[in-house]
Amino acid sequence: MHTFAADAFDWVGSIAVDVDGGQGWREAGELFDDLYSGTAGVLLGCAEAAASGLDTSAVAAGAVSRLQQLADHGPKAATMPDDGLFTGWSGVAVALRAWSGVVDDGEAGAAAALVTSQIAERIRRRPEDPARYTDVISGDAGVLLALLADDSDVALDAANVLADGLVKLAESGPDGLQWQMTADWGYLMPGFSHGTAGNAYALAAAGRRLDRPDLIAVATRGAETLLALGHTPDGWALPLTIPPRPNGPAVNFGWCHGPAGTARLFLMLDAIDPQPRWQHAVDACVRALADSQLPARLYPGYWDNLARCCGTAGVGQLLLDRYQATGDAVLLDWCDRLAADVIDRAVTTPGGVTWSNTEHTRTPPDLPPEPGFMQGAAGIASWLARLHALHLDRDAARAPTGLEPPWI
Repeated sequence: MHTFAADAFDWVGSIAVDVDGGQGWREAGELFDDLYSGTAGVLLGCAEAAASGLDTSAVAAGAVSRLQQLADHGPKAATMPDDGLFTGWSGVAVALRAWSGVVDDGEAGAAAALVTSQIAERIRRRPEDPARYTDVISGDAGVLLALLADDSDVALDAANVLADGLVKLAESGPDGLQWQMTADWGYLMPGFSHGTAGNAYALAAAGRRLDRPDLIAVATRGAETLLALGHTPDGWALPLTIPPRPNGPAVNFGWCHGPAGTARLFLMLDAIDPQPRWQHAVDACVRALADSQLPARLYPGYWDNLARCCGTAGVGQLLLDRYQATGDAVLLDWCDRLAADVIDRAVTTPGGVTWSNTEHTRTPPDLPPEPGFMQGAAGIASWLARLHALHLDRDAARAPTGLEPPWI
């Protein structure tokens, strides 16, 4: 696993391109600097892997320089479309702060603080917009998580503004509250990336960080909606969308829309106020993952993704969190089986190893390999590095993202 992780970062480094300030990465010919697909995500992967003992400094150097240059230029940076956590400036702050925390890079930490302060000032000045995005990926919930990782008064003031706004946008749901991605989105996604689980997680984190029990109470009401939605005759699973989308799967099992992400809300609430119902919900999420039979491809399109957002590495990251928390060796063995499948699907290139996700409706079905954190090699390799480290030491560190339990 250690060798595969190192070889994967070699590949990521081999496809870097020289850009203003440092190095960046392209997807389908377009330069991205965000946390999902681009430079910030590569740096976060480097930080996680470095925290697990893998030397990623060669790749990280170009990414850090690039993000520091973006921080210096602020809103003029054309590759940053918004302040979103995975789509814009908040992800830049998260990645720089994570790298700074792992290798004690004061300049990266200062750049993270600068970016966060600029986001906070924009939040404090922006007009009220009921149609704004609420979600973790690009909306207020994700920005809120990034602000909570900063100690400055301006960041925490802006966090209070965002939290209050998310509370106002909550809607009544089954036995609780729920959130749409925007007020007029047209359907609900209960999961972590775009819906109720992620919004409730952000509010719970804010309630703890800002000492606001009212926010924790709202987050709890969101979790209660998920508890009601998740009880089905066939076990525990959330619907992918409400109402179901035509020709789409009924459920998903990844970080984005499934139990690998939703469990993080229940873990957060249990850390704040331990209750049997939260632990039962976490256990139900893990059982749902086991019952899914992943990574077996039960039918075309069932389990075609290996990455952190929608695939195997995201599930594996949750299992490693649970292994560190419980010491249950069954979880580590399970991760080994997932890792063996991922390694078996690796693509060897002259620059190192990488992976292709699959889209069964396309010809050919193998998608181009990506370098990024959420759908590509950086996120998969950092998980493999952590798995290797935990085999050596259950208490091995992982890169700090500013909140525990981590949201990714």
